Amino acid sequence: MVNLIIAEKSNVALRIAYALAGEKVERVKAGPATLLRFLRNNEEYRVLSLRGHIVQLDFPVKFSNWKIDNLKELVYAEPEERVKIKDIEGVLSKLARDAGMIIIATDYDREGELIGVETLRLMSWKGATKRARFSALTRQDLLNSFSNLTEVDYNLASSAETREIIDLLWGAVLTRFFSIVTKRLGNDFVSVGRVQSPTLTMLVKREMEIREFVPQSYYEVSVMINGTKFSYEGNPIRSKEEADRILNIVKNQKGGVVKERNEKERKIYKPTPFSTTEFLREANKLGISVEKAMEIAESLYQHGIISYPRTDNTVYPKTLNLRGILTELEGSYLKSEVARLKEESRLIPSRGRVETTDHPPIYPTAAIKKTEMKGDYFRIYDLIARRFMSTLAENADILDIEYKITIGGLDFSYTASKAVNPGWMKYYNLVYYQEKEDPRLKVGEETAFENAMLEEKKTTPPPRYTQGSLIEKMEKEMLGTKSTRHEIIQKLYNRGFIEGNPIRVRPLGMAMGESLLLNSIAVAKPDMTAQLEKEMDLIANGEKKKEEVVEDSRKLLLSLLQQLIENSENIKKRFYDTLNEEKVVGKCPKCGGDLILDSTRNARFIKCIGPESDFFQFVPKTGKIEITDQKCPVCGLFLIKVIRKGEPPELRCVDSKCSYNTKKEIIGKCPSDGGDLVIRRNRRSQKFIGCSNYPKCTVTLPLPSKGKITPTGEYCPVDNFPIAIFSYGSREVKQCINPKCPSRIKS
Repeated sequence: MVNLIIAEKSNVALRIAYALAGEKVERVKAGPATLLRFLRNNEEYRVLSLRGHIVQLDFPVKFSNWKIDNLKELVYAEPEERVKIKDIEGVLSKLARDAGMIIIATDYDREGELIGVETLRLMSWKGATKRARFSALTRQDLLNSFSNLTEVDYNLASSAETREIIDLLWGAVLTRFFSIVTKRLGNDFVSVGRVQSPTLTMLVKREMEIREFVPQSYYEVSVMINGTKFSYEGNPIRSKEEADRILNIVKNQKGGVVKERNEKERKIYKPTPFSTTEFLREANKLGISVEKAMEIAESLYQHGIISYPRTDNTVYPKTLNLRGILTELEGSYLKSEVARLKEESRLIPSRGRVETTDHPPIYPTAAIKKTEMKGDYFRIYDLIARRFMSTLAENADILDIEYKITIGGLDFSYTASKAVNPGWMKYYNLVYYQEKEDPRLKVGEETAFENAMLEEKKTTPPPRYTQGSLIEKMEKEMLGTKSTRHEIIQKLYNRGFIEGNPIRVRPLGMAMGESLLLNSIAVAKPDMTAQLEKEMDLIANGEKKKEEVVEDSRKLLLSLLQQLIENSENIKKRFYDTLNEEKVVGKCPKCGGDLILDSTRNARFIKCIGPESDFFQFVPKTGKIEITDQKCPVCGLFLIKVIRKGEPPELRCVDSKCSYNTKKEIIGKCPSDGGDLVIRRNRRSQKFIGCSNYPKCTVTLPLPSKGKITPTGEYCPVDNFPIAIFSYGSREVKQCINPKCPSRIKS
């Protein structure tokens, strides 16, 4: 009989096969799948890769039409299982007939356990089953795992299946309700979800706090002594009069006396091992989105370079050979730093607050050279490797020296700071400590000051969330899981609710969030979702059954749906009132009503929503649009400013067909048919030059993504294309616009 191993991904299947085989691995085609076959201890093994979930849940066909009348029935509809991979069932049936034992070797988390159990269910398997649990794809980790097989955790799989059912129910019912009520159907549907919506409303609340914030003035008095800024100890000062009074006292003095000099030692404690949340937060500080960071980490794991990246653990297990990992890193570009770390540190690891038994914190499992990895992949690996090293280094020892100086009876202070022993900060690349120079003053010494200053400052609103801080907030509020939070954030971007980083809420997001918040809709609050997450844990621990939690969730959803239906008119009104308020960009030149900037999937436009509603103009699809006070010298309508990253702002007439725009876009005549060569943009906003007689004339020329192009009226003697000036900041190049022209190739 055959031992059948079920793996989740092809890379993992390969690493398992080659780790266990010790000899040749044979690839065998089996319908839509590929099997890896080998012998081990005179027994035949086969490894099957599933490429993730092979089963997906969906509603019966009768619910395919979105109607408000059947939403209550939808709450209690039983989702159907549908096999995603064509003909895979036949392959699984044959494999089941040949198998003596099945070993589940999917990722060891809720989703991985469910994938394994779904497969066993499809195979109608009743025979011997074991589970291989591993946190790294090194040969030794895999050998240890298959030498210590455990049992399949059906409770863990059940908790994942419960979440899948509940998320499907809530997402479908709420998305359909809001899309029907707001009349945004088809491609413009409004996405609402159990985790997505409370996450969005947190961002909307922060946006509202920022907008409603009223800055308050305050004042700070300081003096410069030996090039060092000493601050008045009574700062901040609330009134201008009091600040002026203190400044006058200081200015009437010739100098001050050093009253105190106090030395104090402190430590900056080394960071804790990487959990998923902390890893994503730190990666985001490097400018890498949480979605991209997780994608890279998954790839590095599947290639055996880092440990499993989905973990809540912040404590290295005692069984993890930390010195062995460091020894492995000696074969990398970090060789000299590892040697110094071994020499300077006792290698006692830091500990975080969360300790779990499923997976260790994220750590490097293989050494690489700089030439083996580039771009964000290298930056992510470097971050993980350095974080691991910093957790084994010593704490940083800091010496602070506080000076107090009296000037006219007023106390001023300054604290110098020096890293006596930088400790872990030598190894980690995200350290924000800065030394402060010591002015070297003595107690009792009289000292003159170079300047007395009064600065007016204003209080600032709370900062917008970054992707990193939002991930952290979601974890605190128990929104989503370590495996899904980055996906939820990306979904908010994809749905057009948010943009940028720090995160700004777009008009559609504000409309959605405010309609939920101001109508006190429960799905806007994290409490309900957090309670459901606790229920999932109870299922995983065997304390509750899937059916019980799903039933409770359905009752809750039905109650919420009833509340939504009763408030549907208020929700619709608030949605569109907010949406239009958010989109207002100016006043209509015809009727004085509000002009809004709106878009569909394929176009963006400015239109009037006033009583006449007779103004409508298409605008460029990309870039930030600002309405200016300037009038178009050709047609008299207003000019708009289009701001794109890496390019100077572009002034355009709001009428896209106005000659004010078209004349600026013409570079010269086409040598092929005499048409105008015009600057255009493709769907990705990349600039190029095309002939105005397209599609009859197919002449196109690429343009640099940055810089400015100015026509000269001259033509190239080599190929007869126009000559233009290409400006890149202060540098200008006059050349033929055809990048393949021999005149440019020679230069």
